[in-house]
Amino acid sequence: MLKLIRACKIYHNSGVCALREVDLTVPRGAYMSITGASGSGKSTLMHVLGLLDTLTDGRYLLGGTDVSALPPCELARLRSERIGFVFQRFQLIPGMTALENTALPLALQGIPRGERQRRAAQALEAVGLSDRLAHKPGQLSGGQQQRVAIARAVVTRPCVLLADEPTAGLDPAAAGDVLSLLDRLHRAGNTIVLITHDRAAAACAAKRLYLENGRLSG
Repeated sequence: MLKLIRACKIYHNSGVCALREVDLTVPRGAYMSITGASGSGKSTLMHVLGLLDTLTDGRYLLGGTDVSALPPCELARLRSERIGFVFQRFQLIPGMTALENTALPLALQGIPRGERQRRAAQALEAVGLSDRLAHKPGQLSGGQQQRVAIARAVVTRPCVLLADEPTAGLDPAAAGDVLSLLDRLHRAGNTIVLITHDRAAAACAAKRLYLENGRLSG
């Protein structure tokens, strides 16, 4: 489903080589974690996989399509349709309810209002928040906000879910709930790549990889 071939990323303004000939295959239905110290290249790898950044050299195949040289407008379309993101800081819109935040990606795709509200409500029910549809982020705990973010990530039915430090900043109980939710999503057939510095969180994945100085090892 996702395949990097000798992927390299150099930031020419700083001379930093963030990724060094990385080979990575993420099969459909996989649950994979990638750990590494700060500065190891984890964020760069997530940005490349999520079509937020492009490679300096090498190839990236998404669903069999080489996206390495696609124009920004096409990358934006693929990102909207095929990638689900879960971020450390939730990135929910404060003035919107849980339902509205979850439905937002569908609105950006032009899905009719009734359909996107139905799908958003289903996604929130799947993460255990069917009783919080009208709550705004400030009325939710950190763990509940992260579950809304996960519902928003899966509502478009993406081909892969990229989770970047999804448990950072959460208390142990809330972090455990998020990891249990990711496990349920995986067992339901979702493909997940978890990027984290937390080795306990990484151990929840079926396959664990390590990134150091831009090089990936298993």
